[in-house]
Amino acid sequence: MMVQRVLSAKSLSHAQGALVFAGYLKLLPVFLMVVPGMVARALFPDTVGCATEEMCMKVCDSKAGCTNIAYPELVMNLMPTGLRGIMIAVMLAALMSDLTSIFNSASTLFTMDVWPMIRKKAKTRELLLVGRLFVLFLTVISIIWIPLIKVLQGGQLFVYIQSISAYLAPPIAAVYFLAITCTWTNEKGAFFGLCAGTLVGIIRMIMEFSYTPPRCGVEDTRPTIITVHYMYYAIIVFWTTIITTVTTSYFTERPHPDCLINTTIWTKRIVDTKEVPEMKEASKLEDIKIGKS
Repeated sequence: MMVQRVLSAKSLSHAQGALVFAGYLKLLPVFLMVVPGMVARALFPDTVGCATEEMCMKVCDSKAGCTNIAYPELVMNLMPTGLRGIMIAVMLAALMSDLTSIFNSASTLFTMDVWPMIRKKAKTRELLLVGRLFVLFLTVISIIWIPLIKVLQGGQLFVYIQSISAYLAPPIAAVYFLAITCTWTNEKGAFFGLCAGTLVGIIRMIMEFSYTPPRCGVEDTRPTIITVHYMYYAIIVFWTTIITTVTTSYFTERPHPDCLINTTIWTKRIVDTKEVPEMKEASKLEDIKIGKS
């Protein structure tokens, strides 16, 4: 989704600046989500802060708690009539923007990368129809997925979103980190690193589907891999990806020095490989190999 937005940038510097700005915006959820949730729990102790399973089932039909209704409670009880409509419009606009971006990106990947492998001579009209049908398929899957959210993390929506991100995002972050810090990271290393990290994350996610979290006050008898907090598990996934990527890249062919110019923090200001002795030697060896072949 970020890559799709970056492609519309005016220049490389604009794209880099936009990504940095988006990274800083990630600091805001602490103030926009966590703090209002704490305020809602203090203002509405009988609904948002329900103490017993029976009370929570009566309020929001969930035994795990009623934290999901914290934001609607704040909007409906504290804001005047006009601002309520604005907030609902903002929420719907943000939801539609996220869904359209995800559906569009997934449809483009499937249509341009996967479908041509099935039908190599597909025409433009066929690709357009396949893309629309794939969006419809994703919409159906999204609707079917809703009941599963109540199973994962006891139906707590915020915890569910954070846990899924903790299982799937660290491999991508690790590969990006190595791409700008490690000069010998290559395509094979990134591929196997992503596969290893994603596999470790998916194993945890599948096991959470298989084992329902215990209620408050009940002993947790699930396997150890599930009892590890999802934030700690994200560290495990991250370092699994790092180790796999570095090891694979080290024992396979390294990227050509010319490909490293202005791409890593060590070669950011390099215009030519001849400016650095190590890269100069590597470039000579690479040229010799190409000449022999």
